[in-house]
Amino acid sequence: MTQGNILDNFRFVPDSDTTLSDALCNYVKEEITFGRIKAGEKFPTICEISKATGLTFHKARRVVETLAREGYVHSRPHVGTVVRSRGKNVLRGRVLIALPGEDVCRFYPTQLFDTIRRKLSASGYATSVVTFSLDDNDALMDLKGELLRATDLVIAMRATPKVQRCLAESGVKHIFAYGNRPESDDRPWIRFADEEAILKFVEHCAKADVRHVVQVRFESNEHFDVGPALAARGIESSWVSISRMEAGPGRFDGIVHCACKMFQELPRGDIPDLLLFWNAFAAQGALMALLDRGIRVPEDVKVVTISHKGFGPAYIKPLTRCESDPAEAGETIADFALAVLAKGRIPPPPEIAPHYIFGATFPF
Repeated sequence: MTQGNILDNFRFVPDSDTTLSDALCNYVKEEITFGRIKAGEKFPTICEISKATGLTFHKARRVVETLAREGYVHSRPHVGTVVRSRGKNVLRGRVLIALPGEDVCRFYPTQLFDTIRRKLSASGYATSVVTFSLDDNDALMDLKGELLRATDLVIAMRATPKVQRCLAESGVKHIFAYGNRPESDDRPWIRFADEEAILKFVEHCAKADVRHVVQVRFESNEHFDVGPALAARGIESSWVSISRMEAGPGRFDGIVHCACKMFQELPRGDIPDLLLFWNAFAAQGALMALLDRGIRVPEDVKVVTISHKGFGPAYIKPLTRCESDPAEAGETIADFALAVLAKGRIPPPPEIAPHYIFGATFPF
């Protein structure tokens, strides 16, 4: 980058929180930190800054003074203002992680993007997180604003069609993970192959001569239905659901309470061969009720849970489970992102699958 185009890529999006002066300071700091403005380059004069950005002479001078005070530029006799060396602080690039706002407070996606951020940071990349709404009517202003900044790669998780189109129009390199297949098949997508562990569970049921499986879930539309795969092996299945209305405002405690009550009142004659829990809180409540009633696991009823590593229900015996590891998935996504950044092209994306883990509640 040469003198005269240091400010060429500067873009300002007016909003209520950032002034033009602050935006310019932040832009220059970022460009220097990422090494896009090199140490020793001559910095524009105050008059050039004023003309290029529309800042007054006084405010342009204040920008230069701020950058000098914070060690980004300094004055050299007979040369003018130049960019200072940042040494080891220079980063390799910037990666943007885009995810739904509701996922910021959920266990699995939080662990997932925290792992991605740590690995990318350790590899010399700065990471930023931007959220969007799962409502396709969302204006996506935050995402569009972030895409105006220099970005090497976007990792989009659970991206809606509108987010997908926004990324395609931006021209910024991007990959998708943790969600449905993108609208266009040519977009790189890291598939979460949940059904692989479920099919191992079905095989286990067939070998153990299980005749009837009851699937327990929270809400009615959240989960993959294993019923057809069980039916293909001659195994009967049915659903039991806990509704959001039943759980009440305390959701998590409410699910535990509802499941506990449900299984406290379940007649012994209605207990199936096996209970498959799609929700960790429902499993916790049911296991408490079964234990309280003296119903033995696995002698009287076998139990399998769908859970995330570090977030499953607590029980006196190790649980048989289909377990997703968010840290392992985050490592896989980060490795793929680093391969894309290193190669400048997108290699075949990996798949991420949960593990089927045998425990004492449904032994092999």
